[in-house]
Amino acid sequence: SLPGRTSMITGKPSQEHGIFGNHIFDGTNFRAARPDDVLAPTIARRAREAGLKVACIGHAMVDPDDTDIYEAPWWLRDFMEGCRFVKVLNPDWVSRLLVPRGRDGHLVTMPVSNGGIAEDEPGLQHLLGMACDQQIMRDVADLACSDTPPDLILTEIEMPDVIQHYFGYESEASHWSLAMADFLVGELHQRLERAGRLDEYVIAVASDHGHSPIETAIFTDIALPGVLCEPEGATLHVVVQNEAHRDKITSRLKEFGAEYIGNDHVPAAVRSSIAAYAAPHRHSFEISRSRNDGGSPLGRPRYISSHGLCPGTPADDRFAIFYGAGICQRLVESAVAEDFYPALTYILGLPADKRDREAMGSSII
Repeated sequence: SLPGRTSMITGKPSQEHGIFGNHIFDGTNFRAARPDDVLAPTIARRAREAGLKVACIGHAMVDPDDTDIYEAPWWLRDFMEGCRFVKVLNPDWVSRLLVPRGRDGHLVTMPVSNGGIAEDEPGLQHLLGMACDQQIMRDVADLACSDTPPDLILTEIEMPDVIQHYFGYESEASHWSLAMADFLVGELHQRLERAGRLDEYVIAVASDHGHSPIETAIFTDIALPGVLCEPEGATLHVVVQNEAHRDKITSRLKEFGAEYIGNDHVPAAVRSSIAAYAAPHRHSFEISRSRNDGGSPLGRPRYISSHGLCPGTPADDRFAIFYGAGICQRLVESAVAEDFYPALTYILGLPADKRDREAMGSSII
């Protein structure tokens, strides 16, 4: 989820950092959100401005210009090119995000695409995804154990989210994907220990959203024909012309149990144009597919587990674990995504910045 991870690396809510969905409204269409859409400085920029060496290995929403070493997320090309509004994407930006930089002779072996595997062959896609996650984490370990290790490395493990979407929340496959992610973090820990670097790093592991079972999809192109909107799991963003239009949309979606949840999370520049809705329990919003021959606005979901749930829903909670030198053992019962950023600034020893409202430091470590 791009909004969640952007809050984690900026310390700001979506209405301030600008990324209110995986796809954002640019005044004309919804398009895939990009790092240049982020309106607040990220932890990568703050660290680099402070003279630290920064690496981004497969983490989305980090601008390559804010790094010394950069590798694109392996899924980025397919996400960008699979967008329904690909025609409004800037080709230069797609190319720019896919170009590695600053590798200092380090060999890049990670694929950045699905290799032409068809979407109806998910088993092969998932196998390749696991291989890509493994390669990313080995790349991270190689950097951390190198002669010139970065001070900050940002990365991500993608497949637990993908597996839960396709195989379901708390399924055996999902448990296996989480075990694989745990194995990859453990392998990084072991590499650091063997290299004598374990005391030089703090490992922060976190999720950017939760997951919840989905039984029914609301097909927006059938429920709202001709209406410009963007499904975001159990949340739907709709472009509204005025209050009367919003009321009409609200009335229509209420027939399916969907609830209007306002637009406070949307940046001020486009807030008046966007209305957000939450699907009822175990429902999500999707675009219909060819198998929906009857034209029903309700049907079997493509993703049988999803996120983007109504604000405050426990199933969409996330977690964070900090481990390493200087981290005291304790449990913090609750926090918000924005708390992750000051925790990182504290770990990195970054000074307070006038662009931040609160003093540097953290209540979660």
